[in-house]
Amino acid sequence: MGTKKIYLSPSNQPDNKYVVGNTNEKIEMETVADKIKQILDSEYECETVVATTSLTINASGRPKEAKDKGCDVYLAIHSNAGGKGKASGAVAFYHPNSDGSKELARNIVRELNAICPILSNRDTAVKNGMELYAGYGLAEVRNPNKIGITAVLAETDFHDNPATAKWIIDNKSKIAKAYVEALVNTFGIPKKVQITEGKLYRVQAGAFKEKSNAEELVTKLKVAGFESFIKYD
Repeated sequence: MGTKKIYLSPSNQPDNKYVVGNTNEKIEMETVADKIKQILDSEYECETVVATTSLTINASGRPKEAKDKGCDVYLAIHSNAGGKGKASGAVAFYHPNSDGSKELARNIVRELNAICPILSNRDTAVKNGMELYAGYGLAEVRNPNKIGITAVLAETDFHDNPATAKWIIDNKSKIAKAYVEALVNTFGIPKKVQITEGKLYRVQAGAFKEKSNAEELVTKLKVAGFESFIKYD
């Protein structure tokens, strides 16, 4: 199946000021992206590319860079606003033509909300990114999908809410780890194994249409003492 190559596209919006902390969306999300890359590069068997920050999100910008570098996953990392200082919770936008996109969006929302002490008040946290702008959709969902890349745009939490803005600022390492967990769980990215001699062989134990069946087998293998994971394909 090959090694996953993940493209991280942090927000390039310095004018989106955080309500606390004298910082902005660009600074905070670029730091989160760098931390995600550090974790993936050091601990997991995948390749990670962080977007050239000067590039736009138009088709000829970051999506093209992702394609040129051979990436098959595109993760746009943002923080949210517009909640009049009271909204909270992660939100993720997926492309409806991609099962992997929707699965990643779900996993991101679950992982981020699990670590945030401010409970989400979002009625819908996992959203179709192509329903916005009269069906034209979000650029960082639409453009990567057009060229065959699984794409999600994630809003980490709200930066116009003082409580969640401070939480983002103070917890970027935890947030990065949550994004990593979502990526790893969605695509079955294995951890790096340190070996001093010889070769390492992996064995596929099964292939299932239903995720619940795959999860059941992984549980049985772990009980038997085998390191196991699910890889989405």
